[in-house]
Amino acid sequence: LVHIVRNWQDQLRDRLVELHGEEAGIKLANRFGKAMPAGYVESVTPELAASDVWRAASLTGENDLHLSLYHSANGGLRFKLFRTGREIALSDALPMLENLGLRINSEHPYELNLDDGRVIIQDFEVEPLSGSVDVASSKARFEEAFAAMWRGDAESDGFNRLVLAAGLG
Repeated sequence: LVHIVRNWQDQLRDRLVELHGEEAGIKLANRFGKAMPAGYVESVTPELAASDVWRAASLTGENDLHLSLYHSANGGLRFKLFRTGREIALSDALPMLENLGLRINSEHPYELNLDDGRVIIQDFEVEPLSGSVDVASSKARFEEAFAAMWRGDAESDGFNRLVLAAGLG
């Protein structure tokens, strides 16, 4: 009976409390729980949402960008962008992802309207252009390379495929 009456937000709150302690977890749940759009709640587990909430809460301003390369529950490869203010235009993001060796199959954008601003989560379903991706060993390098291209600290060109294909930074 308890399981039946508990909703997604309750499960998110419990997971946030488990991960960050009661005080911080409840603050995060109160700030983000009701801001999650219906499409997000339907497609993302509370466990994954707790990780997303932490990344979204860590954003420091419109120029800050948080990233996450991961395998979904069904084993597919996903890449999420977190940003305050407004989304990254697809015409900007897609060439960078393709230059990093990924084919973009779809994008699922989510807008979180918070009391103190707006957070955008862009969730891309991707697949490697060649071979497979060992997320555990390439996650940090991949995210660092994308961020460097986004900031203009690195060129966005075909050489970036070496980040996934050859394990280069």
